[in-house]
Amino acid sequence: MRRAALALALVGAAAGTAAATPPPAPGAVHRDRTVAGDVIKASRLIASARLDDARSLLAELTKRAPDSPEVHWLGAELAFQTGDYAGAIALLATVPDTAFDGLGGETKHLAQSTLAVTGGFIDQASPKGHFIIRYAPGPDAAIAGLAGEILDSAWETIGADLGEKPADPIRVELLGTPTDLAKMSPLTEGEIETTGTIALSKYNKLMVVSPRATLFGYPWMDTLAHEYTHLVVSRLSHDTVPVWLQEGIARFEQTRWRRPPEIALTATEQALLTAGLRKGRLITFDEMHPSMAKLPSQEAAALAYAEVYTLVGWMQSKIGYAGIQATLTAQRDGKSARRAVAEAMSLPWPGVEKEWRAHLKAGDGKARASAPIKFSKGGQDSDNLGLEQLSARARKFARLGGMMRARGNLEAAVAEYDKALAAGSGPEPVVAGKLARVLVELGRNDLAIELATPLAAADDHDAVAAVTLGMAHEAKKAWPEAIAAFEQALRVSPFDPTTRCGLAEAYTQTSDPRATRERTACSQLKN
Repeated sequence: MRRAALALALVGAAAGTAAATPPPAPGAVHRDRTVAGDVIKASRLIASARLDDARSLLAELTKRAPDSPEVHWLGAELAFQTGDYAGAIALLATVPDTAFDGLGGETKHLAQSTLAVTGGFIDQASPKGHFIIRYAPGPDAAIAGLAGEILDSAWETIGADLGEKPADPIRVELLGTPTDLAKMSPLTEGEIETTGTIALSKYNKLMVVSPRATLFGYPWMDTLAHEYTHLVVSRLSHDTVPVWLQEGIARFEQTRWRRPPEIALTATEQALLTAGLRKGRLITFDEMHPSMAKLPSQEAAALAYAEVYTLVGWMQSKIGYAGIQATLTAQRDGKSARRAVAEAMSLPWPGVEKEWRAHLKAGDGKARASAPIKFSKGGQDSDNLGLEQLSARARKFARLGGMMRARGNLEAAVAEYDKALAAGSGPEPVVAGKLARVLVELGRNDLAIELATPLAAADDHDAVAAVTLGMAHEAKKAWPEAIAAFEQALRVSPFDPTTRCGLAEAYTQTSDPRATRERTACSQLKN
């Protein structure tokens, strides 16, 4: 939306300037009209994510009209979107904040707040050079190199799927807190907290909040690939794809760096989709506009993602990636998203919606939604989080189990957790996970594996179950199984020394070259 406003503001400004300018000397008429036209053209290039073309045109405009406020603002927009935040601020020094319907001041504010957050960041190139990972000195050094590896893989697989592999290194800014994301984007802290928005692809870069800002982590590796997909789609389509299709493609592609294309709903997505289908209340495509981050809750956002994920997965199964690419290029060439999809599917749009909805299937209704993203705040007792969903009796026993474990009385903790499971109304994954961890600490690894395996399988975002499973397999020297479990935990919670040190040992035992990376991370996180 901001890019569209930029184009409209520049068109109006350029037209107004041309109308207010007295008739020039005969030899200057062509030059003035060309400058006004090129200002409009450059604004449209920036608005449609064609920055290389905009850069070339702006270089000429700067020579021909060096004092033009429009050229200064366009230069600032380009500088901001290519990472030169100080340069953007300097170019806007003589442009009033109210210029161009206030967008001049908005750009200046964004550049200033972004520079304030990222001014001391370290830059690290990804192993293949396709990305520049930027992060603050400190703990995030433990994930910067890993982020680069994931994104290099995403560059290859997603590029092959969608037909676009950027030649320029893509900036990725790892942020320490959700507050940083709010300072550097149009989102408010309230919207970020409400919907669990953790990352954005905007301004020609990826902005991703570090997993260390959350209590239990989140699927940060897939999130990196998700946001990168947005950038690829934006470039390929000249930023014409609406939110619902953008998010559907990004959700479908976010796991392509590690597995073949497939629809694999998470426990949360399946539970919410089942409820939505049974109640006849799905999120409409129009309700998803202008951003999933504007939806009223994490549950609404997760349901919307599940819907568009299944839509794109169904489309891909019918028309392949060539068909997906065709919808993007058709939108780039001026067709609406609905028309582009309908033509690619060889169905009228109502037929697309009807067949997709017929393809959706309700689950068994017993799927347990995984815990929403919880941002870390001072004074929170993470040990008792998740227990609120238990009955009062089960919650009492679970809390006693936690107290016994904290005091080192592990046998008593096992007894209390067993009581909590018996008092519950179902399998109670939170309690089972806590019990499995105590059993590992007692050396009862086979029983711990029996408890933790279904938990990790049911919810691949459950880092607690995954790391417990890794520990149990490590104790039994079952190295392939330990690696699989620890890698699942790593995809969610990469700052847990148990995970990184466990991987270092398992990789060493299997002569995996990644052992060096994990030993370094283990050392960083233990110190």
